[in-house]
Amino acid sequence: MDTQTMENGLMAWQISRGESRRGIARNLSAPQGSRLFAKEQSVENLSRAARAGKILNRESSMAIAAARDYKNSKFKNFISICGSPSYILRRENFRYKNLRSGASDYAWHAGGGSLNLNSENSAANQSAPKNPHRKALILSDGRKGHENQSIAFCELKGLDFCICKIAYANKLLKLCSYALDFFGLYFKIFKCDLGGSGTAADRKNGSNLNSPALNSSASQNSVNLDAAPNGANSDAVSYSANLDAPADRNLNFTDFDLFVGAGSTSYYALKFYARRYAKPSVALMYPKGYRKDFSVIIAGAHDRPKPRANLKISPVSLSFSRPQGLYQPQCKSIGFIIGGPNFCFEMGDEILKQIEGVRAQFADCEFALTTSPRTPQATESALEKLGWDYSVIYSREPVNPIGDFLAQCEWVFISEDSVSMISEAVSNGRASVAILSLKRKDAHNKFDDFISALVSTGHARRYDEALKKTAKYDLGAFVREIKI
Repeated sequence: MDTQTMENGLMAWQISRGESRRGIARNLSAPQGSRLFAKEQSVENLSRAARAGKILNRESSMAIAAARDYKNSKFKNFISICGSPSYILRRENFRYKNLRSGASDYAWHAGGGSLNLNSENSAANQSAPKNPHRKALILSDGRKGHENQSIAFCELKGLDFCICKIAYANKLLKLCSYALDFFGLYFKIFKCDLGGSGTAADRKNGSNLNSPALNSSASQNSVNLDAAPNGANSDAVSYSANLDAPADRNLNFTDFDLFVGAGSTSYYALKFYARRYAKPSVALMYPKGYRKDFSVIIAGAHDRPKPRANLKISPVSLSFSRPQGLYQPQCKSIGFIIGGPNFCFEMGDEILKQIEGVRAQFADCEFALTTSPRTPQATESALEKLGWDYSVIYSREPVNPIGDFLAQCEWVFISEDSVSMISEAVSNGRASVAILSLKRKDAHNKFDDFISALVSTGHARRYDEALKKTAKYDLGAFVREIKI
């Protein structure tokens, strides 16, 4: 190898390492520097080599950091093979008007304190006053029950919020998220989709709204966030104060003050964004399989979580319910909320016999019914034959009148198969709550512990017990005492 080739190689290596021109000149002798810079072609070659070196360094920086920290760079190679299609994110237009950027930094910690139980039967959880400088991004796995818990947390905490759907391209990537979390490695191996999820104002009480504006092609535009315009944050999302407005403004992930999620699909993404932007993470439900190092975990007592400093245990699942104007009784009314079979219960004629017994006991009242997505078709058909003053057969009319039942009825009777429905009933509205039993598959299950705890505190009754009025659990006080 001749001297000039060696000099050219040295020059390219130093430039790719980020050395300044002054440093390079200092390391080369004056005659060497004169020979190199005198040749225009050599300069072009070196410049090209420097650019290539810088690009290579930038693209491999994450893998190098992982290798240095954990002495193992194979994770990055594996992720790059499995997860490369998942870097294309989408955006959504929102109508909610109170999201603003420029929130100031703040200190946070997990809060504690005693819980407040309200013995007033007419007590209802109210949405906390909105704090215009606090905004949350909800990471949703798409399951209504999980998403509604996140919405309830934001409503009860007085936070403005947007919803972002999280998904994995395949099961292998989700399985990989458990391993990566175990080793403390966080890469964007998931999809983050803000298309077609509705707005904060449209998602009260878990209603499945089908707004034409939200489902229009205008709200389904996609954007590659790895190529943000004007050098902005690469995780920019689209936000609009009005769907009819001709122009959108960009809202970056940095504009949010915290990240909230429920369900196993959301937990890894929750940690990814919380770490990237140094913001608090709030995990709802107990995150089994993942490390419990979220800022705050809110879990139900029926999940029997182990005590931790960042763990807040609630006797019910988070919920926030408002009347939808779907049901207006003409006299005293009794509501029935019927679920369906699951891994602990079967549903058959026993539910019909109990309903008939309740109707005979409250003969001077009118009766309202709603079924759920899990209610068997045979049960829905049998229920229809009983005749109702108001009824929702969910398989044909997927609306949610539970908020109306809780606000308007004297009593609501709920099948024992759903923690979320029972939690909503004992925490919202004014109606007293009674539990209808189902045919069980085992002698004891988690639903027994959950319901027994509510019965012991007077927040619910079993159908076969004396039907004394029940109290409401003050879920709003529980959430407000959590400091973030």
